[in-house]
Amino acid sequence: MFKKLLKLSIVFLVVISVSNAQDLKNKGISITYLDFNEDKKQTVIKRVHNDECLNVKVSPNNIWSGNYASKNIPSKCKKTFATTIGKLSPIKIDKDIETYGELEVIEFIKKAQNDENMILIDARMLDWYLLSTIPGAINIPFKHFNSKKSPDEFEDVLDVIGVSMENGKYNFENAKTLTLFCNGAWCLQSPAAIKNLIKIGYPKEKLFWYRGGMYNWTLAGLTTITP
Repeated sequence: MFKKLLKLSIVFLVVISVSNAQDLKNKGISITYLDFNEDKKQTVIKRVHNDECLNVKVSPNNIWSGNYASKNIPSKCKKTFATTIGKLSPIKIDKDIETYGELEVIEFIKKAQNDENMILIDARMLDWYLLSTIPGAINIPFKHFNSKKSPDEFEDVLDVIGVSMENGKYNFENAKTLTLFCNGAWCLQSPAAIKNLIKIGYPKEKLFWYRGGMYNWTLAGLTTITP
């Protein structure tokens, strides 16, 4: 079942060149992916702005007082912030692992179109992934990276990320380059997955972490999909 979900989640990327961040407001990046019914769908990664929100003025007082928007701002233009869940992670999960922002993730997705050895991984549990995710991401729940608690699923994970076992030792010769994310800087799921990979000796130069996760991605107004 786990491998089937991965298969159905893998995207096929057709990318329109994006030269800089400004282009995200215009043509964006065209993505073709398979949904859970194995039907091809298309979307475009771009900054999505509702026309009603373009002329909204937000004052420093509104932001820092905790009243994030005045009563005159349309409800669809207001955004709130999670402040009571999770635990904040440092900007660097490991001194040898690069932390990504939104533009780096988009660049990773662009390069992955021509490189099957690059995988964007949504490390959240399946129900979160099915609600919304980043175009191009496959779902490998963080629990499946734990060899002791989920041994069967862990074997499937190794198969997907290109790791084999030889004489009881991990072989990373064909290990893929991974970018992992979860809900945001306060989410401990992708860090847990990365730490478990580090424990088995996964090459750190092939690991990247999108600390902002879905939280920052959606706050930036970037495209999401429902798998």
